[in-house]
Amino acid sequence: MRSDKIRDISMNFDSIAARSLDVSYGDSATPASGPMDIADRLARLEGLPPTQIAVRETVLQVGPLELDLIERTAERAGRTIGLLPKEFRLLRYMMQHSDLLLTRRRLLEEVWHYRFIPKTNLVDVHMGRLRHKVNGPNETPMIHSIRGAGFILRTPS
Repeated sequence: MRSDKIRDISMNFDSIAARSLDVSYGDSATPASGPMDIADRLARLEGLPPTQIAVRETVLQVGPLELDLIERTAERAGRTIGLLPKEFRLLRYMMQHSDLLLTRRRLLEEVWHYRFIPKTNLVDVHMGRLRHKVNGPNETPMIHSIRGAGFILRTPS
């Protein structure tokens, strides 16, 4: 029984190794390659039809707010929003989890990658700056604070 499992594992390993050796230099992705080119090449390497590999979204949108993950730009209703790197990561996480209550603890763990929760106002300071940039003058607020609980990004109604 154990020898059958070992044989199966070694056969799979040999198959993977043989396929990886079949890759030619022409299959390497160049900087000019677009997402569909890369998806087609990956499909070809895996022996799958090109339609079976999904290309991930490169633009997040919540209401009038758009975040381009490739260009690293943000806009709200055509107004460009200048974001610092941490603000970009924070907004990205909030947009991926829009309409959900995000606690300070969760934000510290997911955006800052802290595994311990320090007594700090770090999230509040960054959230204040982000809120000021996203919620422009004469615009309906999108980032809301829930006192004692956390923050929510909502589509303006």
